[in-house]
Amino acid sequence: MRLNCLPTTYFLLYKLFKIKVKKIGSMPITSLRAFYTTANLAMNSLGREFVMPIRSLLQGLLFILIGTISGGYSWAMSDYSPATSEAEVKDSSTPNAEISSAETGVPITESKAEVRKLGNSQCNANANNPFQKTLLVTAFPRNNPVMSSAGGLSDVEHQLPQLISQQLVDKHTAITPVQFTESLPSSAISSDHLLAQQVQQIARKQHTQLVLSGEVIDMSMAHPEATYAPGLYTRFVNGLFDSVGLKNRFDKRDRLFSFQVSLRDGFTGQTLFTKRYDTYGVWAPRQATGFGTPLFWKSDYGEQIKGLVKFASKEIGQVIQCQPYIAQIDSRAGQTQILLQGGANNGLRTGDTLALYQMIVQGSETTYDQHQVRLVNRNAAIELREVFPSHSIGVINGTTFLTGQFLAVAP
Repeated sequence: MRLNCLPTTYFLLYKLFKIKVKKIGSMPITSLRAFYTTANLAMNSLGREFVMPIRSLLQGLLFILIGTISGGYSWAMSDYSPATSEAEVKDSSTPNAEISSAETGVPITESKAEVRKLGNSQCNANANNPFQKTLLVTAFPRNNPVMSSAGGLSDVEHQLPQLISQQLVDKHTAITPVQFTESLPSSAISSDHLLAQQVQQIARKQHTQLVLSGEVIDMSMAHPEATYAPGLYTRFVNGLFDSVGLKNRFDKRDRLFSFQVSLRDGFTGQTLFTKRYDTYGVWAPRQATGFGTPLFWKSDYGEQIKGLVKFASKEIGQVIQCQPYIAQIDSRAGQTQILLQGGANNGLRTGDTLALYQMIVQGSETTYDQHQVRLVNRNAAIELREVFPSHSIGVINGTTFLTGQFLAVAP
């Protein structure tokens, strides 16, 4: 690869040190040795007071360039792997199947967050479920709003869940996300019981089966001094690599990004899946870019976040795909005809048969105003007689009369 470094040298010496350098010849630089020689000639024209400091900087820079270029080939060879299709991923039917970070090209750190694994039998039974499952996606609040100040990334609260929703739509035809501008309280300040009750309330109002919430945990700089107060040498090295579009493995301008998601059942409020995702990337922009803008995605930090979101969305989609379709039932006591909150938009058709489950609310014997919701199979079938876009009318086979709260579950 032929690299003309002379114009870059002039530009950086002027921008970083405010020194004007006279043009020395017009011959293009075709090697690192020639670059070093030409830079020395340029420095000698500046005067003795500038020669020694800049020469020391360039000597260090030369060693970094050699190490980076030689290391880049070894990284490229070690990171290369043939593309893997979806069918080749092991245990792809399992919602928490291990996925290599090579798929996304993102340095992913697995957390110790509790993960609820579903049985393979349930996932296999619903992997090809054609019914549309509605998913309410809340905003993802920031634990510490100050973390997003650099670059003006405060809109991450709404942009991040929208990115996840878009990934789910692109990869899963049986998932219908619904954006919700409000957020749930952090699990650090609210009990699981209160969160479950809030999930039930908003899911009932929005007529959704599942609720996905989350929070942005960390967007801080790994080494703040390298980003906000770099030394003369660090500024020179970072400026050179930024100008030529190369990545420097010694760059310390890493910025962290961590978020946690929680998928809950909208009828019971119980947690189906929860996990924390972590990554990092070089944050070079000094101006306000905003989260999710074209300029943001061009940064190394944005590229790493995009890969992490893709990785997280794949796992969330696998869990949702393994859930059966469930719809709320509106009925009158003593009648066998019911109104089901789901219709043609969810893939239901006239003549479909669904199982009847009753919601049992069981209070706590030790704690006031706490309860658990359980689903009990009543061994009865619901046959749909009329199907409309958003709701359906069906009858219960047999002589079962409904008293209480009931749900229809796809087999």
